[in-house]
Amino acid sequence: MNRKTLPSVSVIIPTFNERGNIIRLVGEIRKLARDRGIDIEIIVVDDNSPDKTGIVAKTHFFKDKKVRVFIRKRERGLGTAILFGIKKAKNDVIVGMDADFNHLPERIPVLIEPLDSADLVVASRFIEGGGTDDWGRYWFTLLFQLFLNKVLGFPTIDNTSGYYAIYKDKLWELPLEYIYRGYGDYHLRLLYLAKLKGLEIMQVPVFFPRRVYGKSKSRYLVMFFKYLLVSFELFLKKDRFFSNEGKI
Repeated sequence: MNRKTLPSVSVIIPTFNERGNIIRLVGEIRKLARDRGIDIEIIVVDDNSPDKTGIVAKTHFFKDKKVRVFIRKRERGLGTAILFGIKKAKNDVIVGMDADFNHLPERIPVLIEPLDSADLVVASRFIEGGGTDDWGRYWFTLLFQLFLNKVLGFPTIDNTSGYYAIYKDKLWELPLEYIYRGYGDYHLRLLYLAKLKGLEIMQVPVFFPRRVYGKSKSRYLVMFFKYLLVSFELFLKKDRFFSNEGKI
């Protein structure tokens, strides 16, 4: 995809206690947009963080019309925060990413450039060129991903990366209220239902460095069983999705 055909992009960043990351992250994305000539709006959705992440971001970027900060005071949750941002998005492509620098901003062009031949592009730690600093989890996560891919029919080899780009009109063809809830399990629902809908899905490599600031909100053992349950639910219900008779 050449410079003239790069789509406009809405980057959705859900936050909770990411005060030490958010200014640098948004600043790097804004610089990337200027340097690469990409029309990027940034939507920060903060769940009323005790460390004032949302207030800090709103104060720092109040003059920048390409940065929109929303602070939710009545609802919390990663999935619903992303959905809130999607509903506010104005541009053609949605990019979903985390605020902890696991998802490096410089990979955004790598995600959006293949959209001339794909509907959904997913960053993967487990294809050539990808990887992670957290080798303690790498092999267990890879085995889990292989199980999802080979046994349950998930479309990629990294179905929980949470870093992706998708055309907004294609995204709206999916049951968003069903997909965007819970924690990282939303990404399992997104990819599985995108495959069932017949969307063209592509993978690109990504490297996940360790978090520098703050603490992870992930509880890995709880997440594993939750993700496993969600995965089997999707597999067992697959014939009901998008059918006139079935209900999700």
